[in-house]
Amino acid sequence: MTDIINVLGGKSHLLTLVILVVHLSFLIKYANVIFLEKLLKLLLSFNIISYFSILLLTDTFNFKVHLPIHLCYITEIFIIISYIFNIKHFYPWIVLNSLGGGISGFLNTIMVEDSVPIEYVHHYLSHFNLLLFVVIFYKSKFIISKNDLLKSIILNLLIFSFALSFNQFFKSNYWFTRTKPPGNNLSVFFPQWPYYLLIFIFIGLVSYIFTYYLIKRNTSRNEISN
Repeated sequence: MTDIINVLGGKSHLLTLVILVVHLSFLIKYANVIFLEKLLKLLLSFNIISYFSILLLTDTFNFKVHLPIHLCYITEIFIIISYIFNIKHFYPWIVLNSLGGGISGFLNTIMVEDSVPIEYVHHYLSHFNLLLFVVIFYKSKFIISKNDLLKSIILNLLIFSFALSFNQFFKSNYWFTRTKPPGNNLSVFFPQWPYYLLIFIFIGLVSYIFTYYLIKRNTSRNEISN
């Protein structure tokens, strides 16, 4: 049991996880959509502005690590863009990324010994924001079609291809296409390249399908009740 705790980031990670899950559970049960959207906009703004500001001001920004190319961080950027310009076109893609991505970020960390504090804050808050968007999407009874599912998979394939090319040129590791994620995470149980990457892709597709049917079941139940 101790080995599993260590793999998952240690006791401090599990304590942070418990605190975030408790807060998220409270919001799911008691908060309405209007309040949740206001809260999410505030958290998104704080997270993105503080993260890049501190990294740039402390001269610790590294474009090989800190650009929003990882899927979860791209998704977070698109959430705030969608809110700013009142665009709902990307909502299905966002929620399909957010459920699996948020849970994955809660269960795993990519922090290492030389990670600065703002990177920890950004990691946990980003994935909390993703799950908060899922709650808003679910409570709002939004619909995802099979066409949305297919287009979202294709879009992620394009982003993955970009990350692959970017990593090849700059020797970075976005989307972990070159090596396993650093830090404490479940990838230590996976085989080496390229098999761990294939497992990641499989998990992502399973997450997409699960999220699709979860949302579909929610909207179908709402139609029946009406």
